[in-house]
Amino acid sequence: MSDDSDSLGLDFERVSLLYANTKIGYLGAGVAVLTYGFLIQELSSLNIALFWMLAVFLAYIPRITISILFSRKITNREITRNNIKPWERYFFLNSILPFAIFSTAIFIPYDDNSSIAILFYSAMVMTLVAGGTLTYSTSLPAIKLYMNITMLPLIAKCFWMQDILFSALGISLLFAYLLISKLTYQQHNLLVQNITLRIENEHRSLTDPLTKLWNRRRLDLFIETLIPSSRRRGGPFSIILIDIDNFKKYNDTYGHGVGDELLISLSNILLECSRDQDLVVRYGGEEFLLVLPSTSIEDAKFLTERIRTAINQKTNVTISAGLAMHTEPMDFEQLMILADKGLYAAKEQGRDRYAIADAAKLEE
Repeated sequence: MSDDSDSLGLDFERVSLLYANTKIGYLGAGVAVLTYGFLIQELSSLNIALFWMLAVFLAYIPRITISILFSRKITNREITRNNIKPWERYFFLNSILPFAIFSTAIFIPYDDNSSIAILFYSAMVMTLVAGGTLTYSTSLPAIKLYMNITMLPLIAKCFWMQDILFSALGISLLFAYLLISKLTYQQHNLLVQNITLRIENEHRSLTDPLTKLWNRRRLDLFIETLIPSSRRRGGPFSIILIDIDNFKKYNDTYGHGVGDELLISLSNILLECSRDQDLVVRYGGEEFLLVLPSTSIEDAKFLTERIRTAINQKTNVTISAGLAMHTEPMDFEQLMILADKGLYAAKEQGRDRYAIADAAKLEE
């Protein structure tokens, strides 16, 4: 797997976890707002408490909206590894206002109750920071934003009180801020490393060790989502089943080591010719399968001819291919039978060519 692919996979896992964890975070934020709103009402006034709570809840609406939109799009598979990165920025930008408005609670005029208010607020902030650093642990920008906006105004307020006890509290909070910042950074790095290891292990289980193409297990997972998605969109998808002509003879002539090098070369050609959304699979010993989402049979023909030409130019072997397009109510096994019939026809017609099979041949 390439470095770019590693990075995209990591971003997808990180941002997905960020939004998933935030669902629980909303419950904690709601309880915190109601609890501290009650304290504001007791220590300041009911009107100020209601105004502050309303302002916080309104500030959270854009971020909640983004979270709901993300959940729907990820369910519909509209968000992929290639386009998920901006959603971390959307989350960050929509978090600034609610975090900032919540922190204004420390500057509310409490008059004679200021000392009690600061102590209560300090306890609540430390509780929220403990939960927030876990909730946002997969996004370093979100962690830094949360820590800075929630803790720094409180620390400043403690020193502003010009009281030795509150100055001591401010120093303690500053020390806690620095310590938590360091620990959350380390926690983030460990979490990212764990996600990376999991992705690598999963990738190894889904790829062919020689060619690094996807294997049949990955094909099964891909098809589980492709057919329902194709039905929803009402668009076709096609497959190309490719076989190297006279590969056994090639192996006997040049040796298995050279045969393995040929398989790797062909795999690279298939990847170069295909699109990002296509699935390229080593289907068998010298058989390869390309699954082409949202692709008509005419487009599949064009791609097959491009692959065949590239292989002829870059290697000393030829290929035969069978093409088939999915139609309802066909399942994938039937589609593969159809492509196999096309491959057999291409071999019968002299090799170094492709043949298209249609649904009528399933009855033969």
